[in-house]
Amino acid sequence: MFKETLSLSKGLLTDPEPQLRKLFNGEIKAAAPAAIYVLYVSAHAFFLSVRPPDFPAEFAALGIGGWSEATQFSYLKSCAFYFFTEMFWSTALTAASSALLLYFLGTFSGGRIFFKLLLWTSGMLGCAAITFYAGKAPLFLLLAAALLFVAGIIRSRQKIFWRFFQAALAMSVITAAALPLEFAAVYLRSENLFMAVELAAALWLIVLFTKTAKVFTATSVPRAVISLVAGCLATLLVLRLLYGTGLISKETYELLFLIA
Repeated sequence: MFKETLSLSKGLLTDPEPQLRKLFNGEIKAAAPAAIYVLYVSAHAFFLSVRPPDFPAEFAALGIGGWSEATQFSYLKSCAFYFFTEMFWSTALTAASSALLLYFLGTFSGGRIFFKLLLWTSGMLGCAAITFYAGKAPLFLLLAAALLFVAGIIRSRQKIFWRFFQAALAMSVITAAALPLEFAAVYLRSENLFMAVELAAALWLIVLFTKTAKVFTATSVPRAVISLVAGCLATLLVLRLLYGTGLISKETYELLFLIA
């Protein structure tokens, strides 16, 4: 498994398409993407624990604490909080996001995309209005509907979903590869370097997603990008519903929003 994990990691960083095709064809064991993801979450949890709470300034308003304001005990508690939050909630959101992305890749793959975008925008605006202004009862109903919708996608596309989900987990190798530079940015107190690394990783992930979309659904790059935006916004809506219904704490919501 170690060799397969190493080969998958190296391949996704240097020549991703053959590795994505192996994932699509089921030629890679699920343990390899899972191992990449667990190693990334462990390293990222440690990074969040030692990063100063006011760095970078753009994220300081979220109030996520760090080593500089904590005793060793609270630091370890903080590290555990980051790890288990990412392992449970972030993994669950990744699964939901994978299902939603598959749905939108199918929806926007053909036909008159303008009318589909108009319908999607209207629906999202309506759901967002409910999310921010309605009481808890409507939010629970909307969350239940969203989860049933996601479950329906997973059930109807079970085989391709699990392989797409594995690809999503394996993509964490990109953010893992960026962590050494982010550690360096924190050490140097260079917010510009940190933001540049974050931006580069985000762009790299977008490119990797378009390649994944091509392998799994044979869609074009523009339609893949539209699907990515639609899927990410829908995932953020689910996250907001989890917070609005009180199922996750403010601290958990802020962390998930930061890393989503």
